[in-house]
Amino acid sequence: MIDAIYVYLKEWDLDKVDLLSRKIAEKTYLSKISKLSEDEVYSLIDEITGGLGYRKGDFNVMRMGYCGSLIAWPEVIPEGGRVLEIGTGIGRTCYAAVEWAKPSLFLTLDNSPEILAVALYRNPVEAFSRALKRSIVRIALIDAVKAVNIISAKFDHIIHDGGPNPGKNPRIYSKEFLEKLSQLLKPNGTLSIFAGRNKKWQDKIYSILKSLGFAVEAVSFPGTPTLVFHASMK
Repeated sequence: MIDAIYVYLKEWDLDKVDLLSRKIAEKTYLSKISKLSEDEVYSLIDEITGGLGYRKGDFNVMRMGYCGSLIAWPEVIPEGGRVLEIGTGIGRTCYAAVEWAKPSLFLTLDNSPEILAVALYRNPVEAFSRALKRSIVRIALIDAVKAVNIISAKFDHIIHDGGPNPGKNPRIYSKEFLEKLSQLLKPNGTLSIFAGRNKKWQDKIYSILKSLGFAVEAVSFPGTPTLVFHASMK
């Protein structure tokens, strides 16, 4: 089914992309995720996302939602606009985008069937799960590096939420990948990218965005050195 997802994405048949991706997520839930304890689910979320503080003891939903809104940058999404997301996670940025803006399409890419299974069927935050089930949301279980080379559509806004540790998956922070994202934007489109807290990576991502012609504003999580870059095409 994974190969078919690539075929349907290239054909821009998002209904079939979404259907197959959700089927795989459901099978993964039934075969694996449903058998995990609550603590194991939290550990799995941390492991896959790179560690976003989703610990049972300090699972602050309000803070998580606020940070998700900084990453999603929903205020720039035009009514009826198209949004592409890199990294579904458990849906906090999807929630911010579809609840606080009015896009006509929210296409979210993730290559982990386990995290999609958690997000859809075992989500610690029910509101995030509901957001992912909205009619405008399409999920693609796919490698984003490969996906951006077969997507021909253009987007008003792109959310890059690869987690707080860019070093865990440097491919999606390379100049080649970010340049490809810039080519998927409509004129005057916007890009938000979660740059984490590592100064070296922050500087690298900032330099790449500037070299691609973006005007860049850094936004920090409250009380931490963690940065999100809000980038607009000049």
